[in-house]
Parts: sequence; structure tokens; C-alpha cells
Amino acid sequence: MSALDLFLPLAKVDLDRRLVTGVATAETPDRSGEIFDYASSKPYFEKWSAEAAAASGGKSFGAVRAMHTPIAAGKLTDIAFDDNAKRITVVAKIVDDDEWRKVQEGVYTGFSQGGRYVKRWADGDSGLTRYTADPHEISLVDLPCVPDATFDVVKDGMVEKRSFASRPEANDSADADVDGDDEDCDADKGEFSAAQCETDAEEGVAMPDGSYPIRSAKDVANALRDCCRSGERADVKAHIIARAKAIGADSALPDDWTTETADKAAGAAQASDALVKALTYAALKLDRATAENARLRKAFDELSPSLADMKKRIAALEAQPLPAKAALRAVTKTADGADGPLVSADDAVRHLASLPAHERALALTKLSLANPGPPRF
Repeated sequence: MSALDLFLPLAKVDLDRRLVTGVATAETPDRSGEIFDYASSKPYFEKWSAEAAAASGGKSFGAVRAMHTPIAAGKLTDIAFDDNAKRITVVAKIVDDDEWRKVQEGVYTGFSQGGRYVKRWADGDSGLTRYTADPHEISLVDLPCVPDATFDVVKDGMVEKRSFASRPEANDSADADVDGDDEDCDADKGEFSAAQCETDAEEGVAMPDGSYPIRSAKDVANALRDCCRSGERADVKAHIIARAKAIGADSALPDDWTTETADKAAGAAQASDALVKALTYAALKLDRATAENARLRKAFDELSPSLADMKKRIAALEAQPLPAKAALRAVTKTADGADGPLVSADDAVRHLASLPAHERALALTKLSLANPGPPRF
């Protein structure tokens, strides 16, 4: 199981401010004979802390839990990277009263950093295995430390040294527990090469990044423990359930996982399918719109020369002068197109004089209406 579980003892406890100070991790051989690589692991610790700070608005630099359980014991108020000493120091504020009481009594002896291995390789100088760590959480733990280990307690500005509380079990039982813990830790820190992780991911035995390889019921149990430590991510839970069912280890799963998580995973799969369909439909509409846009652009390009020619013709017509205005006069129908010769004024006077008085008046009236003169006033 590519799970990471580091332990270092507490260094100082401030009773007035409920602060606990200690080294989260350092480049030194651990109990399993492995060495934390500070340079390659530092970016992962910085990212983990930065994400916690962003999520909390700068109030927390990382969650602090109790014994790798979901219990929120407190938060990190400071995290310092010592490049010279190649170690990471943290300050935790414990807000849970029960967990703070255990700190005061010396029950909790150190910090334990849970996470996963990013990669491992042989250290040529020491002959041990060097690794890059990706942290998921930090916990207060009661892992036994050396018998004479102490921690500083600050109260009212005074500093005193205290010893950690011892476990109530008999020495033999305690030794057996310690040995058992070491064996579990060693089992968890089995060798997983990059090639093996890639193979496990391709076969579906592990997650896409090679983590959580599950081939046996024991791997299921280890995966459950690490999943709880890292916050029970939905994708990890779905992977553990699928692998447990594939190898016939359903009984190792918690009761609520076999129903609730499966339903959530199915719902997530349905939502994913719906999203894929929606994206496919949107892509199809975009392709159609792109094709229509290309067609319209081509038609416009073909029409442009005709529009330019029409514009020139209109401009030429507007540049031509208008025809001169003619003086028009209305004529009677009898006069319009008359074929007879024109009558002189003298003849017209003699003709009018020869007419009776009423006919003369009618003829003069018609003549006046047919040839109106300009007004004199």
C-alpha cells in the first residue's frame, strides 16, 4: 500500500494559547529505514498548506485531526520550511477540549503526517530508500516514543519540561503492540516502483495515479484506513468498492459504503454521462453554426463585386445634369390638333360682329376661358 505515515515527537506546548509545536517531518531515517526527501517533497507540503489557507480565508494552514480519525482537533496556525536543516516545523492550535486535555496530560506524544508516496528510489549514500511525500492530513497521535523523551510546557511565561504519559498496558503487551505497529508500517511501505504503479493503473488495480493498489482483502483494509485519513474522497471510495467487489472482499467494506457510496458513485456516473451528451450536442451546434457562417461569408464575397458595380452606376447617374424645364400651356380639345387654317384677329372680330348679341357673348366667354390672361391686380 503506497501510504505514508510519519511520526515525530512534540517539542513544545503553550498552555495559555493552546498551541502545540513540533516537527512535522525531516530528512532523517525513519523507523522503517526510509528517508524523507525534503527538496522534492517541499512543493507538495506547500500546496497542501496553501489550499487549506485559501479554503479557510487564511485562518488555517492545515487541518489537525486526532489519531487519523475524522475528529477535527484543531488547525495549523503556522508552518515553516527550514531549507538548511531540511525539516518542516508546524504550530497547531487545539480547539477540541477532549483532545486538548490529552495534550496537557502527555497522552499525545507527537505529530503523524498521513499521505501517500509520490515516488521512491534507492539512496546511494546510505543504502536506504529515499521517497517524495504528498501529505493529506496531520494528526496528534499517542505512538510510543523513547522512554526518556520530554516536551516543553509554557504557562504564564514559564517553561518546564514534562515527560509523556506511559501506556497502561504491561511492558510485554506494549512491546508487542509496538512491534505490531512496526510490522504494519513496514507492510504499508512495501516497494512500489513507478513501472508497477503504472501497470496497476492500466489494469484497474490502482487509481489512475497508481495509488491505492488493491489485490487482496488486506489491501482493502489498508485502503479503507488511508481513505479515512485523507478525507474519504468520492473517487477513492468508488475505486475501493469496485476493487473489493472484483476480488470478492465485499465483507471488508463498511455497511454504509455498500449502499450510500454506491448510489453516489452511480449518480456521479449518470451526471458525467449527461455532461458528455450536453457537450457533444453543444459541439454539434457549434459545427453547424461554423458551417453556416462560412456559407454566408462565401455568398457575401461573391455578391461584393456586383454591389460595387451598382454603386458606381448610381454615382454616374447622379452626376448627369437634369433636363431643362419646359413652359407648358393648356389648350382646348377643339384647338388641340386642329387641321383648319389659322384665323387672323381681324377676321375673328368681323365674325364676332356678325353674330347675334347672345351668341357673341357666349363666344367671347368661351374664348376668355380657353385663353386666360395674367391677373392685373
